[in-house]
Amino acid sequence: MSVSLQERVKRFNFDYADALNQRRFAEWAGYFASDNCDYRVVSRENHDAGLPAPLLGCYTHGMVKDRVEMLIQDSLTYRQMYMRHYITNVRTDKAADGTILASANLLVMQSDLEGNSSIYMVGRYEDVMAEINGELKLRKRLVIVDSFSIDNMLAVPL
Repeated sequence: MSVSLQERVKRFNFDYADALNQRRFAEWAGYFASDNCDYRVVSRENHDAGLPAPLLGCYTHGMVKDRVEMLIQDSLTYRQMYMRHYITNVRTDKAADGTILASANLLVMQSDLEGNSSIYMVGRYEDVMAEINGELKLRKRLVIVDSFSIDNMLAVPL
């Protein structure tokens, strides 16, 4: 049985979320195309107003890898938290050039070491993906956050 593009993108997002939830940060850069990628987190307010300034931006694969290296060394976090990423309402479409356009809703919960849980982030993904050597890779992940009042350092990728 052939797996639909929709199901492949869902699985991609679930694997992406699981890597972050399990703090396997070294895997994060592998979800991006190594030759050309862009990862940005922007507030919904700025996005809707056409203002391009991101809260966080990585514009090359090298920048993505640097971000991960800082997480692995624990030099970006000041408060230990556990995260749970929930990705829903995944939609996919193929563009004329063969790239995959995808979007999804995002909810990230956080729990501190004492077990207190709260909503960390609400937003959505707008992605451009490519199939490279049989695997889906992100060429662009735009994370548009509704909740841009962040009570914790935006260190862990969304």
